[in-house]
Amino acid sequence: MKPIITFFKKIRIPKSFARINLIQMLGLYRFKSNVIIITSIVIFLVSNMILSYVSLRLDLSKGKAYTLSDSTKKMVKELKTSAEIKFYVSNNLPARLQPLKREVVDILREYERSSGNVILTIVEFNPDQDVTIAEEAQGLGITPVPIREQAQSEVSLTEIYFGLGISYNDKQSVLAQSLDVENLEYNVTSAIYQMTRESLPKVAVMGIPDSFNPQQDALGIFKQVAGRLFNVQVITTPQLFDQEALNTEEESFVIDADVNTLLVIDSPSTDFTKQELAEIEKFASKGNVIFMLNGITLEDTLTTGAGEAGLIDLVKKYGVSVGPNLILSGRSEFVNLGGGGFSLLVPYPLWIWTSDFSSEASYFTGVGRVTFPWASTVTAKERNGYTPREIIYSGKESWEQTGTFILDPQKIEDPGQEELKVFPLAVESTKKDAGKIMVLGSSRFILSNYLSRESQNLEFILNVLGDYASDGALSGISSRAVNLYPLPELPENVQEFYKYANIIVLPGIFALYGMWRMWKRNQSRG
Repeated sequence: MKPIITFFKKIRIPKSFARINLIQMLGLYRFKSNVIIITSIVIFLVSNMILSYVSLRLDLSKGKAYTLSDSTKKMVKELKTSAEIKFYVSNNLPARLQPLKREVVDILREYERSSGNVILTIVEFNPDQDVTIAEEAQGLGITPVPIREQAQSEVSLTEIYFGLGISYNDKQSVLAQSLDVENLEYNVTSAIYQMTRESLPKVAVMGIPDSFNPQQDALGIFKQVAGRLFNVQVITTPQLFDQEALNTEEESFVIDADVNTLLVIDSPSTDFTKQELAEIEKFASKGNVIFMLNGITLEDTLTTGAGEAGLIDLVKKYGVSVGPNLILSGRSEFVNLGGGGFSLLVPYPLWIWTSDFSSEASYFTGVGRVTFPWASTVTAKERNGYTPREIIYSGKESWEQTGTFILDPQKIEDPGQEELKVFPLAVESTKKDAGKIMVLGSSRFILSNYLSRESQNLEFILNVLGDYASDGALSGISSRAVNLYPLPELPENVQEFYKYANIIVLPGIFALYGMWRMWKRNQSRG
């Protein structure tokens, strides 16, 4: 007890602070109080006006969620002529939407501050009175949004305008509703990017059949999101006809020369021919390729088989090996095992998520975690002049299945401690004067039915495509949401230490402070 009391007795406020007199220091005693007050108000107003034109924001969030990406800043700085952004917003916004309006304005102000060629105009109007402005907004394609408001026992429906019109040279783009603030930068930047280019970079996809029905399209969500920045083309395998019956020559398979990046996805319904594999290898000698494949093939009926041997042998030439296994992890997504009107969500160890990324890779801006459904290991070894590096890993609580595969989550047994380790799940391989190669150990990485709400698989792929297909012009344009970055995995004894430290430390500090106060009070009475 005595050491604690001695510690608090030693705490003293320097006497020099008590002697500071701002009136004497600044010589304000020569002026009357009303002059000092008026001068202070004027200085405050003038400095506030000056600082309003200067960006002094400090963004301490991980991933810089409240700052424009470097790619966006570079793009708007390189604009050759002015781009005009008009924000049409009703002045009768409900109170709950006022913070949203301020956030949208803050984002748009960042565009204006980043380049002298961005002109921002905020058109705030009353839709009932300013009919001309309302017609102008509707002429651009900005329609009113019905907002339901409830006050006590009364429910009302209010229509508001909350959209953007963007123009560059003689081109126009419209964001009819800008309520999705998380993706506002992505939407605005992609609109400007499309207007400043004569043609978008072409991204081709092989392995997944094309579908004209969006609800049945396995790549529907990817096409919708990536289509704003890239010309996404699905390559369909040409039919090989019977030459003797039709007396025709075999149709050759060629990847278009204007394709910037190729996505090769291993699908149980697709077999890659020798001709297709040769064309992919030829393209990889000068272009960038992203492979998504498994060492173990899973049919839609959840029967397993050997992986696509042709693709697995091909990526070996680039120093990447795909293991004939499936990875399981304690960090897993939930699946629904319910039926008949009832829902039962259980963690599925074969759908693993991870936030363990290589710090040397630059593709994880705005990416908190990614999900690998039925993942296989992807390892790196230098070969044929290619230098591979592992960029994504599973968590420490991971293990593998080989030989015999148990896919039913209710039959998967817990692993032994000696089975747990880290597995590489993605590798990037590069070679001088050749294209970049990336291999992801899951063939369902970007398929619509396997995208998790909590994971950012599409954001990661968009970052990679931004570097591969647009020479870095679009990399890092991410969601403005503050991602939840999971705590690092800790041993159980360390977790217990932090648990009880959080329980004891704070109450202990208050207890010590109370004891010190009681001691001071007793001292003053004595």
